[in-house]
Amino acid sequence: VVAPGWRSSVTSDGDVLMPSVSRAATASTGWPRLPRPERKALILAAATSAFAIGGYTATSMADISRAAGVSHLIVYTHFDSKENLYDAVLRSARENLERALTPAGSIGRFGPTTATVLSAARAGENGFRVLWWHAPREPAFSYHADAARNRLEAASREALGPIEHVAWAARATISYVVQAVLVWVEDGDEKLDHRFVMGTEAALKAGVRSWSKSG
Repeated sequence: VVAPGWRSSVTSDGDVLMPSVSRAATASTGWPRLPRPERKALILAAATSAFAIGGYTATSMADISRAAGVSHLIVYTHFDSKENLYDAVLRSARENLERALTPAGSIGRFGPTTATVLSAARAGENGFRVLWWHAPREPAFSYHADAARNRLEAASREALGPIEHVAWAARATISYVVQAVLVWVEDGDEKLDHRFVMGTEAALKAGVRSWSKSG
């Protein structure tokens, strides 16, 4: 099932844009000659774009090979199954999240800041969508989403401190921020990210104050 409102970064004919190459470079194989790491990265990026549209079940390896502009054989040379490829997409998205949580200031008064979560999304928008939209609905892969959410909620609980219903407050905080970022990345203007962050943080602050005895 295609995620509501999610636009594909894959072109209308199912291909991603690839760098131009000379005819001589492709004459022997029909495919651009790229170093193995670059080829693997291209396949992963194409797969991430495809999975962001339909998730695991609705996306085939044929879809991915078309999107990457390579044969099935080349895809399987780098990833021996669709499951392993999907797992790689999710692990990459979680790595983006961990990197966003590393700098000083990434954790605010209420936990990971809106700017922090948005930074993780901007580092890989399609992967962020797969992690937070599709994976929670896919039993075989939901542990990735659970791990990411648990990571953020633990940071939020610690930041919130001894307030009433802190577990609920942390869960509500993270749910709000993640959903806000998902919608903003889809429908918002990247040039206005700073305004989105300010508005989301202001709304979050007001919400926390309403349930906090110490606020």
